[in-house]
Amino acid sequence: MKNIDLKNIVSRLILIDIQDPNFLTKFPFAGYILFYKDVDHSPNGWLKLKEMNEHYVDIFEKKFGVDVFRSVDQEGGVVFRFDYPDFPAVCSQSSINNESDAYLVAKFNGLILKYLGFNLNFSPVMDVNTNNENPIIGVRSFGNDSHKVSIFSKMYIRAYNEVNILCTGKHFPGHGDTNVDSHLDLPVSTLTDEHLYPFIFNKSILPSIMSAHVVYENVDNFPATMSKKVLDLYQPYDGLIFSDALNMKALKNFKWEDVLLNSLYAGIDVLLILGDDELKMRSIEFLADRAEKDLQFRELVFSKCQKINRFLKRLKKLENYESILEELKKLKKWMFNDYEIPIIQKGNEKIFKSFFTSDLPTIFILSSNYIKLIGINQKIESLLRSFFGGKFNNINFVEILDPNQVDNVIKSVDFKSPVLVCYLVMDNSYQFFIDKLGSLNKDVFVLSFSNPFIRGDYVVNIGGFSEVHLLNLTKWLSKFVEGINRIEIV
Repeated sequence: MKNIDLKNIVSRLILIDIQDPNFLTKFPFAGYILFYKDVDHSPNGWLKLKEMNEHYVDIFEKKFGVDVFRSVDQEGGVVFRFDYPDFPAVCSQSSINNESDAYLVAKFNGLILKYLGFNLNFSPVMDVNTNNENPIIGVRSFGNDSHKVSIFSKMYIRAYNEVNILCTGKHFPGHGDTNVDSHLDLPVSTLTDEHLYPFIFNKSILPSIMSAHVVYENVDNFPATMSKKVLDLYQPYDGLIFSDALNMKALKNFKWEDVLLNSLYAGIDVLLILGDDELKMRSIEFLADRAEKDLQFRELVFSKCQKINRFLKRLKKLENYESILEELKKLKKWMFNDYEIPIIQKGNEKIFKSFFTSDLPTIFILSSNYIKLIGINQKIESLLRSFFGGKFNNINFVEILDPNQVDNVIKSVDFKSPVLVCYLVMDNSYQFFIDKLGSLNKDVFVLSFSNPFIRGDYVVNIGGFSEVHLLNLTKWLSKFVEGINRIEIV
């Protein structure tokens, strides 16, 4: 068997991001994933997004005779890749309070993705967020109650299945009790039935899962992605098993070739390899060479390739786009007019009114470079200016992680009480900053967009910064400010 044929076969087990479009079409990859950087965010950018997906469907069919996974992380809330007026990012999972809402939110999202040409969404997040120090899950989860997460996940899965979007439960077997972001380092946890339960509860209807780059020390010394012991906890399972991105820093201390092999032997069907195209090419060449020399491994690769093709055939069917659009219009009307996204408050709402009646209060926006990069800083600033006009001191953007810098930052700002803090990051890295403001006898009010566990004198948990959340925040703030400007949702 020629090595070039094996390169085509092993590439079928790999899902990539798009660095060079020519590289994407060089091999019959399992699929691609789009990120914020790949999307035109102008109001009519969705047309280009739709055309892009249709373009690659056509190329893969003509060049390789196969379909391709067109995937995205469109969770809603704080994790979304596009947010158009006609096709908005939906609310975060933590904002959902009942089963019927969970079903309708997921159906709305699924139909948006279907209309735009996607066939795979890496959602829902099925982690039970039991750790207040969790830096990566937060409002992405349905909450800290295993039963609630199980039931609401079921509604999401059911809705996605009905609209023929392949959904993915993540992060198996549970990333909710960690205090380390696996994008940055390797978390170590203990696996309990509480965290495994949502996956077991939904096993019969869940078409795919994504593995967690987490070591569960009571099961194995390897991360779940590379651990047969961990992934076997879900066997027998007929669904696809995706790895999380293999080049995340959680796996940095493992040899790359070992990551590839151990993941496939452990039970991973589709390897997510993102970033450098040279690394993707190196992976293809290594796996093809291994398959040429090792018959048992070659048979494993073939079986996984056939499994991937079976799933893609299930998703490939003619769509009535006019019907999809009509249903989308109905669900959009429900989302913006009838769906009540809860504003979760901690503290005395009455004292919050002092912020709007005080003389030149101070505003801090606690953010990160990535949040700034995708335009959220600007969006929140514009929103605040529409709320308060000029009745505040300058808006102060803070991007620090070192507690030793706090005093210098605070000294550099001439501010008065009360203080409004907009918290945009998922971890609790800025809690010390809020605590410091409180120690200065300032009244500290917090609008938390992504972390449900932040402390302050008065905390309002918004749940995300998509247009849906911001519209809801505007409605809520109108209680305090007469004639407040509204965000217009077309």
